[in-house]
Amino acid sequence: MLRLFLIENPYTTRSHTSFSLRISDLELDAAWIDQREETLARQYGWEQTARGHWVDRFRKINFHKVQQNGTLFPQEEQILELDGFTNIAGMVASGKTTVSQLFSVNVLRHHCDRRITLVVSDVQSAIKLANQINWWFCHDPENDDPVAVPILGRSKRDAHLQSFSASKDYQEHRQRGQPHWGERWLGTACPLQGQLKERDFIQLLDGKALKAGIEPCHTLKKMPKSDRSKRRKNLGSSYLCPFFDKCPSQQVYRDMPNARVWITTPGAMAMAGLPRHLDLRPIKIGELVNEQSDFVVFDEIETIIKWFDDTYAEEVVLTDGGNSGVFDDIGVKTEQFSKTNRVMPPSTQRWTGAERDAQKAITATLTLLDKQVGHQFLRKWVKRGYFTPNSLLFKFARRLAGLEEFEPSDTSDALSRANARLVQPIVRYFDALLNEDDPLRMQPSSNPNRDPVFRLARLMQEINSTGESASDENIYRACRAWIIEFFRNTERRLAQLRTELENRNQSSQQQRHSPNSDEPDVDTVETLAYRLQFALTIALLDRHTRIVFYEWHNRPQSINDDSPHRRMPAAMLNILPLPPTGRQFGTYYSRGNDDNKSSKNSSNNALTLFAYTNIGRCYILNFHCLLTDFNGQRGPNVLALSGTSYLPDSTSFHVGNPQGVLMPEQGARDAIAQSNFKFLPQFDQKNKPLRISGSPERQKMGLFQEIARSLVGSNGTGHLGQELRELKHLGENDLSNHWRDRDRLLLLVNSYDQARWAANEIRNCWSSKQDVVYHLVPDNIDTYTEDDFDELAKFVKPPDKGALNRADIETFGQTKGEILVAPMNAIGRGFNILNANSKAAFGSVYFLTRPYPHPHDTQAIAQEMNRRALDWVDKADFLAWQEGDGIVQRAEKVRQLAARYWRSVEQRSYYKTLRDNQELLAFPRFDLAATTAGLVIQAVGRLLRGGVPFRGYFVDAAWAPKSAARIADPEFSELDTEETSLLVAMLLRICDYASEENTVGNALYKPLADALEGIKDLHW
Repeated sequence: MLRLFLIENPYTTRSHTSFSLRISDLELDAAWIDQREETLARQYGWEQTARGHWVDRFRKINFHKVQQNGTLFPQEEQILELDGFTNIAGMVASGKTTVSQLFSVNVLRHHCDRRITLVVSDVQSAIKLANQINWWFCHDPENDDPVAVPILGRSKRDAHLQSFSASKDYQEHRQRGQPHWGERWLGTACPLQGQLKERDFIQLLDGKALKAGIEPCHTLKKMPKSDRSKRRKNLGSSYLCPFFDKCPSQQVYRDMPNARVWITTPGAMAMAGLPRHLDLRPIKIGELVNEQSDFVVFDEIETIIKWFDDTYAEEVVLTDGGNSGVFDDIGVKTEQFSKTNRVMPPSTQRWTGAERDAQKAITATLTLLDKQVGHQFLRKWVKRGYFTPNSLLFKFARRLAGLEEFEPSDTSDALSRANARLVQPIVRYFDALLNEDDPLRMQPSSNPNRDPVFRLARLMQEINSTGESASDENIYRACRAWIIEFFRNTERRLAQLRTELENRNQSSQQQRHSPNSDEPDVDTVETLAYRLQFALTIALLDRHTRIVFYEWHNRPQSINDDSPHRRMPAAMLNILPLPPTGRQFGTYYSRGNDDNKSSKNSSNNALTLFAYTNIGRCYILNFHCLLTDFNGQRGPNVLALSGTSYLPDSTSFHVGNPQGVLMPEQGARDAIAQSNFKFLPQFDQKNKPLRISGSPERQKMGLFQEIARSLVGSNGTGHLGQELRELKHLGENDLSNHWRDRDRLLLLVNSYDQARWAANEIRNCWSSKQDVVYHLVPDNIDTYTEDDFDELAKFVKPPDKGALNRADIETFGQTKGEILVAPMNAIGRGFNILNANSKAAFGSVYFLTRPYPHPHDTQAIAQEMNRRALDWVDKADFLAWQEGDGIVQRAEKVRQLAARYWRSVEQRSYYKTLRDNQELLAFPRFDLAATTAGLVIQAVGRLLRGGVPFRGYFVDAAWAPKSAARIADPEFSELDTEETSLLVAMLLRICDYASEENTVGNALYKPLADALEGIKDLHW
């Protein structure tokens, strides 16, 4: 049916026009929903908390249009105009979800020719919302046609089903005898399996039903006629299942054509496609949404942008010592093909040659890093887990210049600039080498032996042509000769550095170390030669993998595997803009050398490639015109919503200047401004502040346990117990109904592991509260807000005591729980955790640690690079546009500056070492402060629901180290500044945005800024 629908209704015939909506019109829709929910409540015995009270919610909407000069439009009649991309920023608890859902109902009731798509964070939210909308408009999930459907991927369908079955929403429906629409779309019955005879069922399926999501809907094969034929790997053409149009598990595809509300996730948009029964083209859900929707609502827009940035900056396993790496598999197939195809097309010869050379480069890389035959100083050089040709050669250049690889934290700006000038001439040689179209085919200059760049290219050629290059003495001697010939003063510079470090150590009681303090302080010419050899080997690997991956279409016919970048939507690779660095392969992980023992891949023979191919955020920011240049058709009108999309200094959160603002009602703004903040560091037995952020990973579990013990005190006499008693007291004497039934505490950390550590320690030392302390655990991999997906395997087993599934977090206010420990990223968005009075369930929040990005998260670097690229485009006097003469030169200049920017990000370490670069529009301290503000704002949003105040505590001493020292010793007189304290920097950013001159920021953040300015025990 859907295939017929797609054929009869070509994508290009859908009319996408501008649209205006009077906000006041939504009140009638809200009243209609309340009436419908009243009927459902009587029919199924809903509790009061299950109702939405939509008219009350509508009357709290306070929308203002933003004029072109940045001021709010003083209109009495609030009108939402959608024409292309419309960004609406709304302070937390300002009614963004209310607007989104009322808009959907308005489209369904009054615009019968329009379709709206809602993009939400995860699968369970999509199913829950589709169920809610359908119950408003329909009566019988089994027989009625739904008006809303969740469009999801199929490969993880079994995980979706398990999470759905365990969800509180589904369980509550069952308890009150109300069918759930989710059952309609998650059926597992497979008619094809029913056709199997018992003997075949046992022989082919081991007597077990197929796991949901892996049914062979389009991969059926003819039954081989003989046992010999059965043993063949290639059984011929694939066929489509003939039962598809009646299959219960495919119900959602039959519902899609007539449903006028589609609900999907970023993952489904980017990765999921339509079944081949419906469309033989490799069309993704995102493209279908673009062509078949009139309106698309992106909820929490910046998280969706992050998803697409990460989609086009992915990680691919090259080798892991088994069969899951790309080169573990294709090597054998390539050689088998070559045996019988000695003469092949030139393009295939080029591909097979690059594949063989890549195998040699991988072997050389792993040999140089091997614990037995490699070099320990090289293993320590890349011990952070990743390396690129750019980063290795830049760090090598610093060493060659007689500098420490990382500057000490107290290096002055003047000295830092002087060091940069010293390193720059060396870096130019390496940049010239890496910018060559093909270093292996570089033409010699008039005097090649005196050309340092050509000599480097020749070294790469020698490494490439030598079978055992890692152990070849001639390669080592050639690298050593290059250093001595072109940098004659190297030994003198190294001696000067050695003397400088010795003098520095003698004048200090405690030796200072760089972030890589386990490495030797000073190189020798010999160790530099091996570093150069290693870096050039990685540059070779980069060259070969580019050919193998980007010319995958030229592979031998015997390799039927999908492209290694199959997760990247292929249709968009040549539509979305390229990154300013150019398409990059080059961040390799040697998992066996990674300090992170919980890594997915712990093999000692493992390399993983980071591929950065496109500016992913342009998919979302240009969704309204994504394909316009190709088909001449405008896309759907986009409504982007978020509470933190206006943070101009943040490369992670900021989307752009909004076209409208949602503000809480005045009573809620006043309540928010009455919130209290306090800096609350804890101390060890020696009265030293306990600092988690910046501590080695192996120490963090003990530090969390120590902080938890300190907060609990002797069986509840510490701060947590005092706070619970104070919240209870406030509730008992609450005339304003702000504090009643809010005596619950939310403790925020950075990962699920940390949540478990802290919660377990609280239970251990507070026996009377063991049954009311919970920690959050992930549902399954369909959620994307948490960074540490490697931990998911730990939660497949039965959950620990006090474990709470993320999908059930909104029910915490109706449980006996009093303390919840959760990762900040997992709880910071979209959840309404309310008590029986429809107010925020938590009265207080504790930030147990300071969020700080991992300094070598390559996807985070790519995200920052994407934002910066768009900043450069918007700046007419950007350096590259001024210095470049013509498009080609400007493009080359941009690539040089982008490589410089990337290197500067890779070199970041401690907060106090972050430095601005006006030329590149890089302001990392402001960026980090604004990003941290966004995380905090999203987190405290859980405590503002219902327009109530809250109490916030910053616990990690790393938030404000000088203030912590002053609390420990009142004689200490130094104050924190934004250079020393991320908490101070964050506070200043929020206050700056909330100033009277910034109309938009003032509307969004003024109440919160007023509360933060009164923070206690922060000395700044």
